[in-house]
Amino acid sequence: MIGLILFIYTIVLIMLFFYSLHSFVLLYFHFKFRKKKKNQKTGKQLQWTLNDHPFVTIQLPVYNEKYVVRRLINSVLMIDYPEEKLEIQILDDSNDETTTIIDELIQNKRHKNYNIEHIKRRTRAGFKAGALQYGLKIAKGDFIAVFDADFVPPRDFLKKLMPEFQSPDIGGVQARWGHLNSDDSLLTMSQAIGLDNHFINEQELRHKAGFFINFNGTCGVWRKSAIIDAGGWSSDTLAEDLDLSYRVQLRGWRIKYRGDVIVPGELPDNADGFRLQQNRWAKGTFQVGRKLLKDVLRSDLKPLAKYEAFVHLTCHINFVAMLLLGLFSLPVIYFKVEKIVSDGYYIFASFFTIGAFGYPLLYLFSQKLSYVNYKKRIPYIAGVIAYSMGLSVSNTRALIESLFNKNNVFTRTPKSGGLRRAYILESKSLLPAIEILFGIYILITLFYALFNAQYIIVPFLCAYGFGFLNLGFNSLKEKFLFGRSQEVLCSKENF
Repeated sequence: MIGLILFIYTIVLIMLFFYSLHSFVLLYFHFKFRKKKKNQKTGKQLQWTLNDHPFVTIQLPVYNEKYVVRRLINSVLMIDYPEEKLEIQILDDSNDETTTIIDELIQNKRHKNYNIEHIKRRTRAGFKAGALQYGLKIAKGDFIAVFDADFVPPRDFLKKLMPEFQSPDIGGVQARWGHLNSDDSLLTMSQAIGLDNHFINEQELRHKAGFFINFNGTCGVWRKSAIIDAGGWSSDTLAEDLDLSYRVQLRGWRIKYRGDVIVPGELPDNADGFRLQQNRWAKGTFQVGRKLLKDVLRSDLKPLAKYEAFVHLTCHINFVAMLLLGLFSLPVIYFKVEKIVSDGYYIFASFFTIGAFGYPLLYLFSQKLSYVNYKKRIPYIAGVIAYSMGLSVSNTRALIESLFNKNNVFTRTPKSGGLRRAYILESKSLLPAIEILFGIYILITLFYALFNAQYIIVPFLCAYGFGFLNLGFNSLKEKFLFGRSQEVLCSKENF
């Protein structure tokens, strides 16, 4: 049994180390491109004259978005672009009062001659991907902009992004996400830092290095012909945006990243909404990996580009590794304290801790590059790490489901419209209770480590414990504190 535990623990350390090496690859490109930027003069910004503006269709996929749909539509109507070259499709799959709100809003805007279509399908087949594909077939524009309901596009969005399509091989352009409510709580600030790292250190650096990047599901513009060439939107994964992005790039199109164009959006403001979003992303990404990774590896991409794609599409395996690492921490510490295993193994294992420093550095650089008051945000980096560890139970479940194609249902991320309404999962979900049990187990491990002076592992155990307990207790608190006043989003089967 001891040998089996050490074997699994070693495999887990190697897995985490492999994926943590990616952070050092990004750090290399971070310093490489920063030095290169200092040596370059600022070029002229691409511009088109009024006569050159192509026809654009803006697609707004919505499903039960009664709290934010007004804000979305009003912001889109403010976009600065020639009216005769703009069409707005509201792809409404709602079954609540959202539909009535949209109808009333459009009626109030009739006198301004906006080109708006309120499109209702008979079924919600294919979920968001199905709605986008349905709208694509009747879209008049040669270019398709997409905005989710929780984002507020700036007025100059199209005028800044559309010039990129002067290059005929550009299939899509992705803007950076901003945050409307990052200061609300530790949870929202931690999410903001994690997303900043994704856009500044993953999207931007991958783009500059010539690797595959992805459309993030919103706040971007597609060339319609590129979507069609790649086979259109597909609903066979829960990450339809990532799926289309890779298929488009495998067909030879490029996706351009514009980090200077920021579109603020609303972050999930409670544990259930956050967990739902992250589960869908984890499950969808792994599904895309199963679907397309073999095509990427067989392509004529450079080896480093294939490595980046492999990490990109399989990185959520980290959550399984983190769960096992936490689970086996207590026996591994016990073996050391009781001298059951030689010190040589622990010297060997300590080598893998080098990988733990890469991502915190990336988070730091993303904040330094983005905010004048970045120093005040640095302590929240610990929250990013803790919540990532806390998600290891639910995201492991998501990955298992993706292997067996179980519960392949697109569940929307809840939006409160800035009023911080509470959302819960139905009581059938045991995830919060399981997270609390794991948190208690980690606390026992923490006290055992402290009592036996095993201080090197204490920071990791603190992060694990906080992540599990914070997510679990917040879910239960939201459920019992607000009770029936909360909106039930979806039903989950027992774990």
